[in-house]
Formats: sequence, C-alpha cells, structure tokens
Amino acid sequence: MSQSNNLRSDSVSFWGLVSQSISGMAPTCDVVAFMTAGAAFALAALPLSYLLAFLVMFIEVNTIYHLSKHRTSAGGYYSYVAAGIGPKSAVFTAFMVIFYQIVSVAGIPVYIGGVFLPGLLASLHITLPSWFWIATVVFFIGVPLALGLAGIRPTIRFIAFSSLIEIAFLIVTSIMIIAKVHPHAPLVPFKLHTGGVKGVALGMIFGITSFIGVGSHTPLGEEAKSRRNDRGRIVGRAALISLALVGAALTLSAYALTVGWGLHNMSTFASNGAPGVVVFERYLGPVGAIALVILALNSALADGIALITSSARILYSIGRDELMHASFAQVNGRSAPRIGVLLLSLLAFAIAIIAGVLLGPSNAFNMLTTAVLFGLVAAHTLLNVSVIRLYHKMRTMHPIRHFVLPILSTLVLFAVLYYSIWPPVFPLWISPIVFLVVAAAVLWYIMRLRRRKPDQLRLADGLPDNMVNVIDEFA
Repeated sequence: MSQSNNLRSDSVSFWGLVSQSISGMAPTCDVVAFMTAGAAFALAALPLSYLLAFLVMFIEVNTIYHLSKHRTSAGGYYSYVAAGIGPKSAVFTAFMVIFYQIVSVAGIPVYIGGVFLPGLLASLHITLPSWFWIATVVFFIGVPLALGLAGIRPTIRFIAFSSLIEIAFLIVTSIMIIAKVHPHAPLVPFKLHTGGVKGVALGMIFGITSFIGVGSHTPLGEEAKSRRNDRGRIVGRAALISLALVGAALTLSAYALTVGWGLHNMSTFASNGAPGVVVFERYLGPVGAIALVILALNSALADGIALITSSARILYSIGRDELMHASFAQVNGRSAPRIGVLLLSLLAFAIAIIAGVLLGPSNAFNMLTTAVLFGLVAAHTLLNVSVIRLYHKMRTMHPIRHFVLPILSTLVLFAVLYYSIWPPVFPLWISPIVFLVVAAAVLWYIMRLRRRKPDQLRLADGLPDNMVNVIDEFA
C-alpha cells in the first residue's frame, strides 16, 4: 500500500469514543422524531417496540465487541469484515454503512424542519413557510460539514459535552413524568395492542434505526488514546456502555411519553407533530418543554457530526487501500479527511432535498428511515457472518457468543425487515427499491475493482501499513 497522510493518533479518549457513539444515536432527537413516527404503527405498545429494539441491538453489539478486540482501523466495519470474510465483502459492507449513515443524516433535518418545528409552532398559532425545511437541511448539514473539516478534537469536544447531558436529561425527566402519571397498570405498554405483532415490528423499524450510530465510533479506534494493543478492547467497551445508556434512556422515554399521552389516545400521538413537547409541557411545564426542544435540535446537529465523521473515515480507509481515488486518503492540516467530509455532506444534502421535494417531509422521513434499516441489516448480517468465520479460523469459537447470538440477531433483523415491506405500505415500499439500486451500484464497483485493481483488492484490509493483521498470527 502506498503511503498517505495519517490521522492524528491518540486524539480520542475512551469517553470520547462513548460520546461519539451516543451522538451517532442522537437520543433526544430520536424522542421527537423516530419515536413519534414509530408510535403511528406501535401505538400503546411503543415502549415494547423500543425495548425489543434495544435488546436486538444489544445482541448485535456482541458482534462489534468481539470483532473490535482484534483490530482497530479508520475503516471500522470495513476492516472487521475483511478479517472474517474477505475484501470484496468488506468493500460492500463499507458502502452499506456509509449508505445508511448518510441517509440518516439526510432524513433527520427533513423531519425537524418539515414536521416537528411546524407542528410545534402551529400550536402557538405560528405558521412556517412551506420551504422552511430546506433551510433546516442547509443548517443541520452545513454545521457538521464545518466541524468535520475542523478535525476530530473540536468535534469530540462538542459531542462529548452534549451527549452526556442528553442522557442525563432524558433519564431524569422520564422518571419524573412516570412518577407524576403513576400508571395504575404499569406493564400494559409492554403488551401487544391494536396493531398486534406487525404494529410492534413496524415500530421496531424506528426503534432499531434510533440505535444505528452505536458503531459510529469504530472508525475512530485508530485515533484512540491507548496502547495499540488495547485500542480494540476500549472500542468494544465503548459500544457496550453507549448502547446501555442510550437504550435505557430511550426505553424510559418511550414509556414516559406513552403513559403521559394516554394509552387509549395513542392513535393521535403521531398526528400531533410535536407530541413529546406536549407531554413534557403538561408534566414538567414550559421549562421542561423548552429544554427538550433545545436538546433535540442540538442532538440533530451532534448526530450529523458523528455520522459524517464516521463515514468520512471509512472512505479514507478505502482510499488508503488504493480502492478509490488517492485524494480520499489525504487529510488536511487538522487531520480531517476533507474530501470525504465534503462529498458526504453534499450527498446528504442532495438526498434530503430530492426526497423532501418528491414525497413531502413526513413521507420522505419515513421512507429514508426504512431505507436506513435495509442498509443496516445488510451491513450487520455481514458483520455477524464475519465474527463466526473469524473465530472459527482462530479456533477459539465460543458457541454462544460467536455463533448463536450472531445468528439470532440476524434472524430478528430480517424478521423486522420483512414486516417493513410486506404488505407494501406507501411510502415504505420505495425503500427497498432505493436500497437495491445502491446495492447494485456497489456490486458493479466491486466487479470493476476486480478487473482494474485485483492486487489492491486482494490485499485490502483497512489497516494502517504498520499494523499486523491478526489473522496472520493464526494462519
């Protein structure tokens, strides 16, 4: 592999990795966006959808934990799949991760500016212009672009400060709301209701996509402050801790909003536009409602920063392996992969504008969120296969951790995916078409690499030149 500019080593602390992962999951933004959309399907079983989504992703983090122990790279999942399956599958995984992260970056500001803020201000008899959502797209993608170019240190400082405040706020306020409501039948929200299994499964689409950023810190492992041999372990621990914190916060929030709104009134929850703010204002007053809005907007910014930072480093790693133009493997004076940050920001902007104009903000958000699920399932299926093959190669396979749990996670993800597309529901049926077009383009690119760069593709592993491939030790 040719030499390229290096990312700045020892720039990210353990809690920086945790914060990056939390920000990629955008918990407060999830409360006002994904949770509102999920309630349209799950109704009073919204807490059940989020609890099940949390458990599924906790099983999935088992895979991330055991793969990250053996290698740390700016490629993240790209490097993990290269270790377990091989470079062609790794390239496909890399682009699937970029696909679902950037589509998520595109979808959130469309919802914030096209559904959440108009619904909120309508309750105050303020009407926003129909084009307002375009301005929010520019802002919520433009700021992450600027911070992404500024380098990892100012980026980490921003998200570290905001992410832990979000978690503390959601947990404390949710407990306060639940205590004030004092539900007489506390377990009812964890039972099937009118929507049945399909309603819970469709609610899980938005629950699972609330956790998509759980691995957004893995491409930062190469920049972690630790001895090289320990970097993989702290990446895995960061995934476990961040998911536990966000999962607890979101499940509590889903429960608080459901009982706060009223179990028998959940059919009107999603149509309100800003139901979370209504519940917070009802039980915590104007201060609680205002704090939720401010943190939700900040969360949307942090999410864009975390996911663009993560995806840009994956492109950097692919470029370092000479599978893309050399410019992707270059960093600026602040050790930021500038070309990747710029390209991905523009791509997220284009996706947001095109989807919003063609479908309208609400439908665009639902379609993009379901498309995110397709990319996530594709990438995590390959991750699960990788952990099985990797530990089989090393002859250290544990039957539960390295076989049963990865298979169980994959089966549940595919079950949720099935319910998301059958029977077809507008606009969700558009999502598999978008995914298939992108997947076909990626497969074409891999075939092109096989013809034009066979040697580079064969050697691609996502690792820096001075890092030993752990598989070689067991060959």
